[in-house]
Amino acid sequence: MGDFRAYTMEERKTYLAPSCQRCGQHRHIVWEKVPDTETYLPRDAGCSNEACTA
Repeated sequence: MGDFRAYTMEERKTYLAPSCQRCGQHRHIVWEKVPDTETYLPRDAGCSNEACTA
């Protein structure tokens, strides 16, 4: 996840998580609030496929 762009609450609704390079399913995203702003950074929390080892 090389994207370091901060997203507003409205933009978060349309954010499409990247796909896992191993199995192709979307990855879990955890949103981290940027201090002193109303924006959030997406953080990778691993593959959404529980059987995937990535």
